[in-house]
Amino acid sequence: MQKSDHITRMENQEFIPLQIKANREGFVLLPEEAASFQAVFAYLKNRLEHSRDFFRHTKMVLDLRFRVFSIEEIQSIDSLLKESCGAGLVEIKLKEGFSLFTERRERIIVPPPASKDVEGVPLIVRQTCRSGARIVSQSDCLVLGDVNPGAEVIAYGDVVVFGSLRGLAHAGAAGNRHAKIWALSMEPNQLRIADMVAVPPRGSKPVPKRYEVALVRGESIEVVTV
Repeated sequence: MQKSDHITRMENQEFIPLQIKANREGFVLLPEEAASFQAVFAYLKNRLEHSRDFFRHTKMVLDLRFRVFSIEEIQSIDSLLKESCGAGLVEIKLKEGFSLFTERRERIIVPPPASKDVEGVPLIVRQTCRSGARIVSQSDCLVLGDVNPGAEVIAYGDVVVFGSLRGLAHAGAAGNRHAKIWALSMEPNQLRIADMVAVPPRGSKPVPKRYEVALVRGESIEVVTV
Protein backbone atom coordinates (compact mmCIF):
# COMPACT_ATOMS: atom_id res chain seq x y z
CA MET A 1 0.00 0.00 0.00
CA GLN A 2 1.39 3.39 -0.95
CA LYS A 3 1.89 6.08 1.66
CA SER A 4 -0.77 8.33 0.12
CA ASP A 5 -3.34 5.53 0.40
CA HIS A 6 -2.47 5.07 4.08
CA ILE A 7 -2.94 8.79 4.77
CA THR A 8 -6.28 8.81 2.96
CA ARG A 9 -7.53 5.90 5.04
CA MET A 10 -6.38 7.57 8.26
CA GLU A 11 -8.22 10.76 7.30
CA ASN A 12 -11.39 8.82 6.56
CA GLN A 13 -11.40 6.98 9.88
CA GLU A 14 -14.35 7.88 12.09
CA PHE A 15 -13.44 10.16 14.98
CA ILE A 16 -14.29 8.48 18.29
CA PRO A 17 -15.14 11.19 20.85
CA LEU A 18 -15.13 8.89 23.88
CA GLN A 19 -12.96 5.97 24.94
CA ILE A 20 -14.57 3.35 27.19
CA LYS A 21 -11.95 1.34 29.03
CA ALA A 22 -12.58 -1.59 31.34
CA ASN A 23 -10.95 -1.74 34.77
CA ARG A 24 -11.27 -4.08 37.75
CA GLU A 25 -14.39 -2.46 39.10
CA GLY A 26 -16.20 -1.36 35.95
CA PHE A 27 -15.41 1.12 33.21
CA VAL A 28 -13.56 4.40 32.71
CA LEU A 29 -15.09 6.99 30.37
CA LEU A 30 -12.34 9.10 28.79
CA PRO A 31 -13.58 11.92 26.50
CA GLU A 32 -11.23 13.09 23.77
CA GLU A 33 -9.81 16.54 24.37
CA ALA A 34 -11.14 17.94 21.08
CA ALA A 35 -14.61 16.35 21.33
CA SER A 36 -17.71 18.44 22.05
CA PHE A 37 -20.00 17.41 24.87
CA GLN A 38 -22.78 16.77 22.35
CA ALA A 39 -20.56 14.32 20.43
CA VAL A 40 -19.49 12.53 23.63
CA PHE A 41 -23.07 12.27 24.89
CA ALA A 42 -24.40 10.98 21.56
CA TYR A 43 -21.64 8.39 21.27
CA LEU A 44 -22.18 7.14 24.83
CA LYS A 45 -25.95 6.96 24.31
CA ASN A 46 -25.46 4.88 21.15
CA ARG A 47 -23.05 2.48 22.88
CA LEU A 48 -25.41 2.02 25.80
CA GLU A 49 -28.37 1.34 23.50
CA HIS A 50 -26.45 -1.34 21.59
CA SER A 51 -24.75 -2.93 24.62
CA ARG A 52 -27.30 -2.40 27.37
CA ASP A 53 -26.76 -5.77 29.07
CA PHE A 54 -22.98 -5.46 28.89
CA PHE A 55 -22.99 -2.21 30.88
CA ARG A 56 -25.92 -3.06 33.17
CA HIS A 57 -25.41 -2.06 36.85
CA THR A 58 -21.71 -1.32 36.34
CA LYS A 59 -19.60 1.31 38.09
CA MET A 60 -18.33 4.15 35.93
CA VAL A 61 -15.45 6.58 36.40
CA LEU A 62 -15.52 9.77 34.30
CA ASP A 63 -11.95 10.92 33.58
CA LEU A 64 -11.98 14.68 32.93
CA ARG A 65 -8.26 15.33 33.30
CA PHE A 66 -8.02 16.23 29.60
CA ARG A 67 -11.57 17.41 28.78
CA VAL A 68 -13.54 19.52 31.28
CA PHE A 69 -17.34 19.30 31.55
CA SER A 70 -19.74 21.52 33.48
CA ILE A 71 -21.69 20.24 36.48
CA GLU A 72 -24.85 20.09 34.33
CA GLU A 73 -23.05 18.03 31.67
CA ILE A 74 -21.74 15.60 34.30
CA GLN A 75 -25.24 15.24 35.71
CA SER A 76 -26.59 14.55 32.20
CA ILE A 77 -24.11 11.71 31.73
CA ASP A 78 -24.94 10.25 35.13
CA SER A 79 -28.68 10.40 34.35
CA LEU A 80 -28.11 8.72 30.99
CA LEU A 81 -26.18 5.87 32.65
CA LYS A 82 -28.88 5.36 35.28
CA GLU A 83 -31.79 5.45 32.84
CA SER A 84 -30.14 3.32 30.15
CA CYS A 85 -28.70 0.43 32.13
CA GLY A 86 -28.83 1.14 35.85
CA ALA A 87 -25.16 2.17 35.90
CA GLY A 88 -23.85 5.38 37.42
CA LEU A 89 -20.82 7.50 38.09
CA VAL A 90 -18.89 6.69 41.25
CA GLU A 91 -15.98 9.06 40.62
CA ILE A 92 -15.08 12.03 38.42
CA LYS A 93 -11.36 12.59 38.00
CA LEU A 94 -10.34 16.21 37.53
CA LYS A 95 -7.14 18.08 36.78
CA GLU A 96 -4.43 18.59 39.41
CA GLY A 97 -5.24 15.27 41.10
CA PHE A 98 -8.68 16.31 42.38
CA SER A 99 -11.65 13.97 42.40
CA LEU A 100 -15.36 14.49 42.85
CA PHE A 101 -17.37 11.56 44.21
CA THR A 102 -21.10 11.13 43.64
CA GLU A 103 -23.75 9.82 45.99
CA ARG A 104 -23.36 6.38 44.34
CA ARG A 105 -19.76 5.98 45.53
CA GLU A 106 -18.96 2.88 47.57
CA ARG A 107 -15.48 3.79 48.68
CA ILE A 108 -13.30 6.87 48.63
CA ILE A 109 -9.54 6.89 48.33
CA VAL A 110 -7.80 10.25 48.59
CA PRO A 111 -3.99 10.03 48.71
CA PRO A 112 -2.54 12.04 51.62
CA PRO A 113 -0.39 15.09 50.84
CA ALA A 114 3.30 15.21 51.59
CA SER A 115 2.71 17.49 54.59
CA LYS A 116 -0.15 18.85 56.68
CA ASP A 117 0.40 22.38 55.34
CA VAL A 118 -0.88 21.87 51.82
CA GLU A 119 -0.15 24.30 49.05
CA GLY A 120 -1.39 23.99 45.50
CA VAL A 121 -3.97 25.07 42.98
CA PRO A 122 -7.36 25.43 44.67
CA LEU A 123 -10.33 23.47 43.41
CA ILE A 124 -13.03 25.88 42.19
CA VAL A 125 -16.60 24.61 42.04
CA ARG A 126 -18.62 27.03 39.91
CA GLN A 127 -21.96 25.64 40.99
CA THR A 128 -24.21 25.08 43.98
CA CYS A 129 -23.45 21.72 45.63
CA ARG A 130 -26.70 19.81 45.89
CA SER A 131 -27.65 16.98 48.23
CA GLY A 132 -25.64 13.81 47.57
CA ALA A 133 -22.61 15.57 46.10
CA ARG A 134 -19.23 15.06 47.77
CA ILE A 135 -16.26 17.18 46.71
CA VAL A 136 -12.69 16.42 47.76
CA SER A 137 -9.77 18.81 47.21
CA GLN A 138 -6.13 18.22 48.07
CA SER A 139 -5.70 21.99 48.47
CA ASP A 140 -8.20 24.79 49.18
CA CYS A 141 -11.75 24.47 47.86
CA LEU A 142 -13.78 27.45 46.63
CA VAL A 143 -17.50 26.97 46.04
CA LEU A 144 -19.13 29.71 43.94
CA GLY A 145 -22.60 28.96 45.21
CA ASP A 146 -24.36 27.31 48.12
CA VAL A 147 -23.60 24.01 49.83
CA ASN A 148 -27.01 22.46 50.37
CA PRO A 149 -27.98 20.03 53.16
CA GLY A 150 -26.73 16.56 52.30
CA ALA A 151 -23.71 17.86 50.34
CA GLU A 152 -20.14 17.52 51.60
CA VAL A 153 -17.07 19.65 50.85
CA ILE A 154 -13.74 18.29 52.07
CA ALA A 155 -10.41 20.08 51.63
CA TYR A 156 -6.88 19.65 52.92
CA GLY A 157 -6.72 23.45 53.02
CA ASP A 158 -9.46 26.04 53.60
CA VAL A 159 -13.09 25.73 52.50
CA VAL A 160 -14.51 28.98 51.11
CA VAL A 161 -18.21 29.16 50.23
CA PHE A 162 -19.45 32.21 48.32
CA GLY A 163 -22.98 31.49 49.48
CA SER A 164 -24.80 29.64 52.25
CA LEU A 165 -23.15 26.65 53.91
CA ARG A 166 -25.93 24.29 55.00
CA GLY A 167 -24.25 20.93 54.39
CA LEU A 168 -21.03 19.48 55.79
CA ALA A 169 -17.66 21.22 55.44
CA HIS A 170 -14.33 19.71 56.47
CA ALA A 171 -11.22 21.89 56.28
CA GLY A 172 -7.67 20.77 57.10
CA ALA A 173 -8.69 17.18 56.38
CA ALA A 174 -5.08 15.99 56.52
CA GLY A 175 -4.75 17.23 60.12
CA ASN A 176 -4.12 20.96 59.73
CA ARG A 177 -5.86 22.74 62.64
CA HIS A 178 -4.90 26.13 61.18
CA ALA A 179 -7.31 25.63 58.27
CA LYS A 180 -10.55 27.65 58.23
CA ILE A 181 -14.06 27.43 56.84
CA TRP A 182 -15.43 30.62 55.30
CA ALA A 183 -19.04 31.26 54.24
CA LEU A 184 -21.36 34.18 53.64
CA SER A 185 -23.93 32.38 55.80
CA MET A 186 -22.96 29.58 58.18
CA GLU A 187 -25.84 27.15 58.83
CA PRO A 188 -24.12 23.77 58.43
CA ASN A 189 -25.20 20.31 59.43
CA GLN A 190 -21.67 19.77 60.70
CA LEU A 191 -18.28 21.50 60.71
CA ARG A 192 -14.96 19.70 60.82
CA ILE A 193 -11.46 21.12 61.05
CA ALA A 194 -8.68 18.54 61.13
CA ASP A 195 -9.73 16.00 63.78
CA MET A 196 -12.26 18.32 65.46
CA VAL A 197 -16.04 18.25 64.93
CA ALA A 198 -18.73 20.82 65.75
CA VAL A 199 -22.49 20.88 65.27
CA PRO A 200 -23.73 24.49 65.39
CA PRO A 201 -26.99 25.22 67.24
CA ARG A 202 -30.12 25.31 65.12
CA GLY A 203 -32.49 28.23 64.97
CA SER A 204 -32.77 31.67 63.43
CA LYS A 205 -29.94 34.15 63.64
CA PRO A 206 -29.18 37.59 62.18
CA VAL A 207 -27.73 37.64 58.68
CA PRO A 208 -24.04 38.57 58.89
CA LYS A 209 -22.90 41.71 57.14
CA ARG A 210 -19.65 40.07 56.09
CA TYR A 211 -18.07 36.64 56.12
CA GLU A 212 -18.47 34.11 58.89
CA VAL A 213 -15.38 32.04 59.62
CA ALA A 214 -15.09 28.78 61.53
CA LEU A 215 -11.69 28.25 63.11
CA VAL A 216 -10.05 26.35 65.94
CA ARG A 217 -9.55 28.15 69.23
CA GLY A 218 -8.14 26.04 71.98
CA GLU A 219 -9.88 22.69 71.85
CA SER A 220 -13.07 23.78 70.09
CA ILE A 221 -14.34 25.18 66.81
CA GLU A 222 -15.72 28.72 66.95
CA VAL A 223 -17.61 30.74 64.35
CA VAL A 224 -16.77 34.45 64.15
CA THR A 225 -17.77 37.30 61.83
CA VAL A 226 -15.01 39.15 59.98
